Amino acid sequence: MVAVAVEDDAAGLRLLHPRIGIATYPWEWTPSQWLAAADLTLRLCEEAVQDGWILKDATPLNILFVGPRPVLVDALSFERRERGSSLWMAYGQYVRTFLLPLIAHKMLGWPLALTLFRRDGYEPTELFPVMKWSQRLSRTAFWPISLPTWLEGRRGAEQKNAANRGRTAGDDEAAAHILQRMLTGLRGQTRRAMPDGFDSAWSGYQRTAVHYTTEQTEHKRSWVRRVLETVRPKRVLDVGANTGEYSLLAGEMGMDVVALERDTSSAERLFRVTEAAKLPVLTVQADLARPTPAVGWENSESSGLLARLEGRFDVVLMLAVIHHLLLLEQIPLPAVMTLCFRLTKAFLVVEWVPVTDPMFQSLMRGRTALYDWLREDDLLTACDGLFRVVEREQLGNGRILFLLRKVEAHGDAC
Repeated sequence: MVAVAVEDDAAGLRLLHPRIGIATYPWEWTPSQWLAAADLTLRLCEEAVQDGWILKDATPLNILFVGPRPVLVDALSFERRERGSSLWMAYGQYVRTFLLPLIAHKMLGWPLALTLFRRDGYEPTELFPVMKWSQRLSRTAFWPISLPTWLEGRRGAEQKNAANRGRTAGDDEAAAHILQRMLTGLRGQTRRAMPDGFDSAWSGYQRTAVHYTTEQTEHKRSWVRRVLETVRPKRVLDVGANTGEYSLLAGEMGMDVVALERDTSSAERLFRVTEAAKLPVLTVQADLARPTPAVGWENSESSGLLARLEGRFDVVLMLAVIHHLLLLEQIPLPAVMTLCFRLTKAFLVVEWVPVTDPMFQSLMRGRTALYDWLREDDLLTACDGLFRVVEREQLGNGRILFLLRKVEAHGDAC
């Protein structure tokens, strides 16, 4: 958390901090983003304990990301630590909201996106019945899931005993040491809850794509780079970012990037690269065709994804995405372009994939009569009144790159 304290006679102590551009929620994070948020929570608590404070809350909902960097945004979570006490009241919340979702994802295959419906996380007794005995007795699940479940019948007595054990007779140094040991143990448990590997059909897409030669790939990359150098956007949205070739390109050029990718493995790899390189790229694991809805009381606690994205970007990249929306999601082309109009403030970069393209053919799945008629002119017709063509670039494989400019109220159509 970055903040500046300012004394004010009328208001007392105020905390000033920079605004976070795009908020994301835990159900839109990759596993490594969960780990980064958990690690920050534990580290801040460790530092607070050293200074006589403690975190009274420990939930991923208190964390936002600035690029790949997690930031605690709930300054009111800090409170003075009771001297001589080794009890962390937020321990159970941390386990329910950080640790158990990661274990459920690793051992049971439950998507982390399911936390959208679980504000206070999971209970050990929910996970235990659906686990195999080998999982229940594993080092990952035994302490946070199996043992608490077996002790559930003695819950009241255990809670009372735990509260009593949380105090040491006047020895504050010993109590702080116990807290630090407990936080270190939680960090180890959380890291063991991370999935073992991240591979999918799409995470290797850039390496295995047979519809692009090396020369064609470089042609596309050079053109996109030149467009970005010409337009010089401050903020870029990369829809269908995959493992982030173009998100990383824009990030390396100093632009703030939001990389939207629905495939868990691809998004995970992208986040790890941006985290290691400290690039200004925010990874969002979400699907533009099925965006995260607004949730919570009266749908007003957490806003929907589109509401957070609309009109926030100088350039939107839609590279090899439109044919997926057409063929897999059956979204009409005019509706796709209308959404793009809402997302961008100025420019849209589109890669048009012709019907003859191998990827188009593989996704069409026998629906030739429905889509075989699509041509470049249909894209331009869908742009009418929304975008005008600034530049058109033909690739050697038949694909076409467009730089489109948003039409103002009285501007020219394409």
